[in-house]
Amino acid sequence: MRSSFGAIVVLAALATVALSQGDLTDPYDVLDRHIEAIGGLDRLRAEETKYFKANMTVQGLSGTVEHWGARPGRNRTDVDLGILKQTQGHNGEVSWSVDPNGKLLFDRDENNLKRRELELLMEDFEHLDRGSDIFTVVLDGIEEVDGVDCYVVRTTNTINEDVLLGYYDTESFRQVKSSGDMGHTIQVTLFSDYREVDGLLRSFRQEIEYLPIGQKSTMEIVEYVTNPEIDFAIFEPPSDDVRDFAFPEGATEVVVPFQFIENHLFLTAVVDCGEGLWVLDTGASMTVIDDAYADELGLELSGSVTGSGAGNAVEVAFATLPPYGVGGIEFAEQNVGVIAIADLFRRTSDIEIVGILGYDFLSRFATRVDYANETLTFYDPSTFEYEGDGVVLDAPLSGNIFTVPVTVDGEFGGRWSLDLGAGGSAFHYPYAVEHGLLDRPSVDVIGFGAGGQIAKKLQAYETMELAGFTVDDAWLTVPGTEVVGAFSNTELTGNLGNTLFRHFVLTLDYERQQVIVERGDDFAREFPRGKAGLGLWRPEGTDIEVLYVSGGTPADEAGFLEGDTVVSINGIAVEHFGGMMALRELMREDAGTEYVFGILRDGDPMELRLTLRELL
Repeated sequence: MRSSFGAIVVLAALATVALSQGDLTDPYDVLDRHIEAIGGLDRLRAEETKYFKANMTVQGLSGTVEHWGARPGRNRTDVDLGILKQTQGHNGEVSWSVDPNGKLLFDRDENNLKRRELELLMEDFEHLDRGSDIFTVVLDGIEEVDGVDCYVVRTTNTINEDVLLGYYDTESFRQVKSSGDMGHTIQVTLFSDYREVDGLLRSFRQEIEYLPIGQKSTMEIVEYVTNPEIDFAIFEPPSDDVRDFAFPEGATEVVVPFQFIENHLFLTAVVDCGEGLWVLDTGASMTVIDDAYADELGLELSGSVTGSGAGNAVEVAFATLPPYGVGGIEFAEQNVGVIAIADLFRRTSDIEIVGILGYDFLSRFATRVDYANETLTFYDPSTFEYEGDGVVLDAPLSGNIFTVPVTVDGEFGGRWSLDLGAGGSAFHYPYAVEHGLLDRPSVDVIGFGAGGQIAKKLQAYETMELAGFTVDDAWLTVPGTEVVGAFSNTELTGNLGNTLFRHFVLTLDYERQQVIVERGDDFAREFPRGKAGLGLWRPEGTDIEVLYVSGGTPADEAGFLEGDTVVSINGIAVEHFGGMMALRELMREDAGTEYVFGILRDGDPMELRLTLRELL
């Protein structure tokens, strides 16, 4: 699961109006009049420092925001929403943040660094320069926002693909709305309640919505100060990082076994003296627990916000997890997300989990993941030094998730999310559309993520290349339709999962934002794949039902239909096979293997003969 909780509103209905005679036609004239309307460029340039405090609501959470700024390029924002506190800053050289559990992170993501460059240029009013080599400004026309006719000014640039739309009242020339398209998300802001502060008009109310996930926030300024005295030390990152864990006495590393089941990593953690099974997931931007488990622990839930799953939005509440332990490593209490996640694993794999250990857990260590031997080695980052012969990749974190370069078939390349919580690898929808991948031969399947079901197309490719290592005969998916969550990200090629990683040993170094790749003991192994095109699950109770039937596959040809109840296979009652995972193993047997399924369809018994064969 990926989530965001930043600053921030309702997208008004728009009605396009043609430019009439006498209206402005030059976008720079609109911007100039806007600048004059709010106090003039001289006053804006004279504001060398600023401070404001605001009340903020983010859906089910409320609290305060404080912001300090100093030109050029220094800023700090403290968000306090009770259980969620976050600080972001820039000292003029580096961007940094401290997350709700106190973890310090330096921003090295290339896309964010480009946006930072643009912010500095706009802070210096470069976008107002008609001769700018960076910015292009055009007038799109007039649109109505909440009953107000507005000039729409579009600003693009030569540094990245971001597009900024500014909506300016045709009479007052105050800004009514902005819409910033950053590829993977659009931030829409409505401005109102303008008040004068030292000769400058400032919007004291801002409503913000992040699309397409629909996260909404409101910010109401209660204090605004122009040119206050600011100690620039406030813009510096903390000198010490959080250390909310402890290794066993005298140890600087711990080896912990994990179970690798259906291409997911499961390990045991102890909370309140009780053991539970957790999924290890680098793709989870925070640690989350199941809502039923939170209730069992008696945790108090706070708020609810909309976050981003793989292909859908997901509602996330928050709680404080009591101290817990993994393999002898003891953790202090942490703030975690709370979602309904256990049923997903129970229905699709018969595995009982209580949560997902994500960034808030993994970022404390350097972690070696040995897939073939099913061991995790957690290293104390203060003493960790890699001494092997693996390939060291720069893997800047984007949304708390490693990104690494991978190329498919020597042609489809770029940076991908490294997601240990994903069973397989997938192209993002925008990349797939741009490169015509939706038209490739494929098999329709259904996957699952934190936000629910995702329709996918399973496709065959010849190679995947990671860190100079080539894995042959790769299967990847693309979303079957346009999606809302992380798979809609335009800045990354796709999402890498465990069908690739199981060939390797990976070392994840959060401190240096690096990933080290070594050939694993199973590097050359050929892993069996499904040969039926039949998806099974337990939607309710104990019955195993058909979730989906892929067209043109053995399951389709055998006559299976969605909703069929599986009663027996080759005359043996289905409950004697050992559960969902055992049934999947049957579907991975050699091509030509035959099964006779006993099913119930609308209460009527039937027999269907299934013969396995390669799907792609």
